[in-house]
Amino acid sequence: MKQLILTCSVLLALACNQNSKPAETKDAPMPEVPAATATVVSDKLPDPVCEMPYDTAYKEWTVYQKDTIHFCSITCKEVFLKAPDKYMAKLKK
Repeated sequence: MKQLILTCSVLLALACNQNSKPAETKDAPMPEVPAATATVVSDKLPDPVCEMPYDTAYKEWTVYQKDTIHFCSITCKEVFLKAPDKYMAKLKK
């Protein structure tokens, strides 16, 4: 049972970290980031499952008790939908 929980935790962490940084090389210069990339918006609720701050690039969302909740991945959305009260309580600490 512990192995199952550990495996699920690792998979959730990997799914939430889909936007990881590319490996840096010594010789190649880092490409310039365009100004029109996704931005963090401070007045929006963070992802309630992994607590990543809201980002305009998030495409997954749901409406729960008149609040629009955005998710960093489909995995976080599915986890939230299984126990929404638990995660909403986490947001309202």
